[in-house]
Amino acid sequence: MMQKEYTGAGTISQCKKVLKNFAGENIFLVTGKTSYSKSKAKESLGNILSDYNVTVFNNFSSDPKITDVKLGVDLFKKNKVDVVMAIGGGSVIDMAKLINFFSVNKIDKLNFVRLSSDIKKTKPLIAIPTTAGSGSEATHFAVVYKKNKKYSIAHKYILPDVAIVDADLTKSLSKKQIAISGMDALSQAIESYWSVNSTKESKRYVKKAIKLILTNLVTAVNKGTKSSRRAIAEAAHLAGRAINISKTTAAHAVSYPLTVFHHIPHGHAVALTLSKFFIINSNPKSAALNETRGKRYLVKVMAEIRKLFGCESSQDFAKKWYQLMFAVGLETDFKKLGVCRRSDINRIIHNVNIERLGNNPVKINQAILKQVFE
Repeated sequence: MMQKEYTGAGTISQCKKVLKNFAGENIFLVTGKTSYSKSKAKESLGNILSDYNVTVFNNFSSDPKITDVKLGVDLFKKNKVDVVMAIGGGSVIDMAKLINFFSVNKIDKLNFVRLSSDIKKTKPLIAIPTTAGSGSEATHFAVVYKKNKKYSIAHKYILPDVAIVDADLTKSLSKKQIAISGMDALSQAIESYWSVNSTKESKRYVKKAIKLILTNLVTAVNKGTKSSRRAIAEAAHLAGRAINISKTTAAHAVSYPLTVFHHIPHGHAVALTLSKFFIINSNPKSAALNETRGKRYLVKVMAEIRKLFGCESSQDFAKKWYQLMFAVGLETDFKKLGVCRRSDINRIIHNVNIERLGNNPVKINQAILKQVFE
């Protein structure tokens, strides 16, 4: 499925044209509780949406839960919907994707992640991020939680039909929000590059994304200049396009229980372990691999990532990684973040997303995961 993209400052104005291209007068609008107003998206869309019948859904938690999705689907079905719009961060866009998809499709009650064989086309979906990190506007999957367990639902019909990436909508983000979402985008880019599913196309997106983030993230966090925010927004979208092809790997797999059980924001949680997995993936000689292209290929890939960071070794990379986290104000010590006890580590390890571990080039077992938290 091809996606129409509009990127750059002020592109939210393209909504007028986009909506006219989709027949109908009824919009199902999914937003965050406060980001819709704070980002000025509400102000920008006021005149445009006044010509439509708009049903708003914003009554859900920051980490999409299946109970929230069901509430959204119920509201969706009570209204005649022609077009779905999602305006917010990654969780908001994921919620809109899930509501849109499950309003016309069912899942196997015995296996939450198993989709029915007869998948129906969804309503047109316009995704407009107000953060620069998740890349959800560019992917064909969405995250949802059921009883503290994370699932990723994937299908080509989940990909938004239109992505509008307007960096002006990130003006109201705090320094911490910019840092967290920026590190999420950078982690996605790196994981995409070493993923077993990587392609030449995904690597092209990654190379550009990494260069943009390394050049602009610290400035975006500490000074918030217009040019740096635009660069990070572009990079986050590119990273999203990359993981849409490759998916993420071990650092993302470990991040979900860190968020669920210790309330560490997603992008921060991913960044905490990425350098550890960089070192693991850089030493494949005696390791078992998921990567079918072989150890020589993996060594080459890791060297290419080091080169993008200007590093000679995996230890140099780890040092630079922690320096970057420090420069944008993110804690690197697990203990200071509340991951102190052996029971904490065991709970995290036993709740790691197995599917994402399979995308990692080096096979990860529980013994390796314990080393990550040492």
